[in-house]
This record gives sequence, structure tokens and C-alpha cells, in this order.
Amino acid sequence: MSEKCTLLMRLEGPMQSWGYRSRFDCRDTALEPTRSGVIGLICAAMGIARDEDIARFDGIRMGVRVDRDGKVEQDYHTALDVIKADGSGKDTVVSYRDYLTDASFTVGLESSDRNLLEKIAKALVSPQWVLFLGRKAFPLTKPPIFELSNPVKPGSLEEHLLCGASAKRVLLESPDGERTQYDWPLCFGERRFKPRRFTVKYVPA
Repeated sequence: MSEKCTLLMRLEGPMQSWGYRSRFDCRDTALEPTRSGVIGLICAAMGIARDEDIARFDGIRMGVRVDRDGKVEQDYHTALDVIKADGSGKDTVVSYRDYLTDASFTVGLESSDRNLLEKIAKALVSPQWVLFLGRKAFPLTKPPIFELSNPVKPGSLEEHLLCGASAKRVLLESPDGERTQYDWPLCFGERRFKPRRFTVKYVPA
């Protein structure tokens, strides 16, 4: 059996938005990066279009450590001349959009496919397309790969995320996890997702 390896990424910026239940005029955000958001970021880095196959990432297990909790804020958007769903004319659409301010996360990607993790790391260092934190208006303030010389390390998510300052919240994907989010992407072009289960732990003192 191949050794498990983990790639660590830092997601930090003045504003982030990780929607997973957004519908029509109400756009929410999760309190931590979603799997769909992280895989979307990787796809942008690797130049993978929305309608391309993303099954190559299904073997990756993801975890998130909350290094700094963000504050949830909301903005208000007005869009003019939006074509109605029934095609009968145009309308003005008002929407409310949540986002996080001043949050910082360490995301871990665990896989026995070291080559895939190294390709992801290389792409994140020199991305094909612009990277952003959930919305195009929300750029990263720091490079996502913070250890350029050796970004992929032996070991599991638990070894790399359950460390550092105590009491930090850590989300770890697990088939028997106590929480479920509908954010595992199957196809971005068709907006198809499936449930993802994870457990919440805290860095020990």
C-alpha cells in the first residue's frame, strides 16, 4: 500500500465566500472552505475547464484547520435587465450575499498519489488562471503554497493539522463523520454535487 502524503495550502484574504446552500437571491457562506471551493481553486490553477472530468480528485481526502475565524458580513447586490426565467422580459434582481472577513485557513490534501499532489502544488505556485477565494472579487493576499522547497510531506491530515496553537478547530473528512455538507463536486459545468461527511476536532493543548 502506498504511503499517505499531505499537501498543505494557506487560504487567507480580507474577504472569502464558500457557498454551499446558495439559491437564487440568497447566497450564504460556510465558516470554512468547502470541498467544492477548494477543488474549484485547484482547477483554476491547473487550467481545468468547468465541463472537464474532475474524478481525478476523488481519491483526495481534505481537512481544514481554522487558524483565524472570520466574521460573517453581508452585502447587497442589484442587477439590472436580468432576463426572466420564462423569457417573458427583463427584471431587476436584488440579492443578499454573505462573506467572511479576515479569516485564515490551512487546508490539507491527503492522498497516496504523491505525483498528483505534486502536480497540484506546482500549479498553485504558477497558476494557469487567476485564483480567488470563492468569488472573483476576493483575491488571496498570500501565496497558497508556503513551503516551496518541499510542499508534499509524508503523513496524514491528523499529523499535519492537529498541531500548533491549542483549541483551533479542525475539520477532517471521514465516512462516519457527524456532519454533512452537500459540497462534493461531481461536475462544475452541470452544477452536480453529492454529500460529504466530516468530523470536527480541536488541536489539543
